[in-house]
Amino acid sequence: MNYLIVIPAYNEERYIPVLLANLSTITKNILVVDDGSIDATYQVVKGIGIPIISQNHQGKGAALKAGFHYAVEKGYEWVITMDGDGQHDWQDVRKFIEAMSKGSEDIIIGSRMADIAAMPFVRKITNKFMSRLLSGFIGHPIADTQCGFRALSAEVLKGISLETSHYDTESELLMKAGRGRYSIASIPIKTIYNGAPSHINKFIDTVRFIKLIWKML
Repeated sequence: MNYLIVIPAYNEERYIPVLLANLSTITKNILVVDDGSIDATYQVVKGIGIPIISQNHQGKGAALKAGFHYAVEKGYEWVITMDGDGQHDWQDVRKFIEAMSKGSEDIIIGSRMADIAAMPFVRKITNKFMSRLLSGFIGHPIADTQCGFRALSAEVLKGISLETSHYDTESELLMKAGRGRYSIASIPIKTIYNGAPSHINKFIDTVRFIKLIWKML
């Protein structure tokens, strides 16, 4: 099975070296998409020798789309996406590989909701609300629609056209996948709350999500 790990990164020079070192013990098929970082993210990744795409700061969704395009062009069968801030446990990649190898699903989403004791209260409430909302829209229960740790088949990447470019892109993908009758499953993952700052703008990104919902109705 041929898969690529795609990591969108924005100002992750502090966390990404350890993540890449750990992931390299599992696979060499890793791509970082630097979304216009103003720190040394690009130089650090380049120095490690991991393939990296650099683009002007456009948003996480734009970075993901660049990674998807690269993966499709290179003929990968699957893409695993994960954040570059170290909050996704790199060892859980093996869980995705196992689930992907079964060949029964098109999308596999990590769920952080089995152990939410350490999850910040606001994030806990937001994740539950958004997951219920999107699950209702899709017509399929998804435990944690906001998790960026996912596996996507090449068929999904080729079959879905994404129009957004920010944090709403991951929701757009799920909504269109649900409408396209792609199969979606969840697996439990661990989250490491290491104090890494969130780049989400609560007001602007909420407005973007509302616009997405309105457009998809």
